[in-house]
Amino acid sequence: MSELRIGRTHKRLSRFIVIMLWLVAFCMPLNPFVGDACLAVGLIAGLVDSILYRFLYKGFGRLQWLVVAFMVWSCVSVLLSPRPMDTFASWFYTVGLYGSVYFLMWRYMRDSDNQRWFIRLVIASAGLVCLVGFYQYFHMHGLGHMTVWVDEAQFPGLKRRMFSTLQNPNLLGAYLLMILSFLGVMVLEKWRIHENKKALLGLLVAALFLVCMVLTYSRGIWLSFFAVVAFWGFFVDKRVLPALLVVPVLLFFYHGEVAARLWSLFDTQDTSVLLRWALWDSTTYMIADHPVFGIGWDAFWFVYPKYNYFIQTSGVIIFHAHNMYLNMLAEVGIPGAFFYFAAIVGHGIASWRSRIAKTSFLVKYGISAVLLGILISGITDYDLFSHQVSIVFWQLLGWSAALMASAESVYQKDNLKGNQ
Repeated sequence: MSELRIGRTHKRLSRFIVIMLWLVAFCMPLNPFVGDACLAVGLIAGLVDSILYRFLYKGFGRLQWLVVAFMVWSCVSVLLSPRPMDTFASWFYTVGLYGSVYFLMWRYMRDSDNQRWFIRLVIASAGLVCLVGFYQYFHMHGLGHMTVWVDEAQFPGLKRRMFSTLQNPNLLGAYLLMILSFLGVMVLEKWRIHENKKALLGLLVAALFLVCMVLTYSRGIWLSFFAVVAFWGFFVDKRVLPALLVVPVLLFFYHGEVAARLWSLFDTQDTSVLLRWALWDSTTYMIADHPVFGIGWDAFWFVYPKYNYFIQTSGVIIFHAHNMYLNMLAEVGIPGAFFYFAAIVGHGIASWRSRIAKTSFLVKYGISAVLLGILISGITDYDLFSHQVSIVFWQLLGWSAALMASAESVYQKDNLKGNQ
């Protein structure tokens, strides 16, 4: 096969992989089965391309090696879990696919047009998720999922919570938190360069997402978004800072269910708060007993009954610690948690220091806002436990890594030309 023919085949295969990644971005929040199918096809094509034309690992930087280290360490932890086969299957479906979508994005999403279309599809998918959520919220009052997340004894006025295609109001809130964190920076960027029509359109879309996020009644997500708005105000545009006054004004003048949910954070008798404190306490004993390799990836729900002293109801399964930091320490040990958080935080630091940060407002502040929101929400919950939310998260990280890599490549080429 001639080099020209090989080059054409490689380009076609790369283009096909990009299309699969676009479909994953669009379909995963709406239907995880379709999203997983597209990711599986893209992964197979990526492996074929890597074997025949170029190795995927070529060009790895520190961030990529940190992701690999986490994947390897978490896989080793599976061997020490009480049910290795079950936890390995979970590892393959979660960590294996998270790493796969990240590296496919990093390798194949280098073209600027492909990057822009990816972001458009992410926002378009979020719009459809919100439309489904509104339909459920206002037309499906008797739906079981609507009421199962409601504590009628403590919040008698709260009849339903929006969950849309994410199957859980907290997960919908986490998903919208990521999208809003990113979209808000896009709106501020358009205003900064005086593209007012685009900024206004983005603001209207953001308002739609914000209403949906409020209707999830997820208190941890609300507080995380408050932190993201503060980040925008202090680092992106100081004109955003007055928006922080909305919360105290709301609490003072409004006494509906939104305010009740916020005030309940300070209620020591709140069942949700008490449950979390008990879970966190039990999880610290797991960490103390298994500090190096942990109890095994996704083995929390197998091991927790041995440490449970709070929940006495039989048949209740606790899948995670409702705290991302404690859950990660418990399941993959201190080294595994270090690799995980170093990789996540490392992308935020790199987005500020990279060469593209000088020209791309969105990369520098957008990814940082997403990471800030997820890291803060992780204090009160573990939303990345969700396959859908995590795929979106790791795709965004891969997108940022691709932009930084392409910017570095352009810089090196310009330097080479300058030296000739």
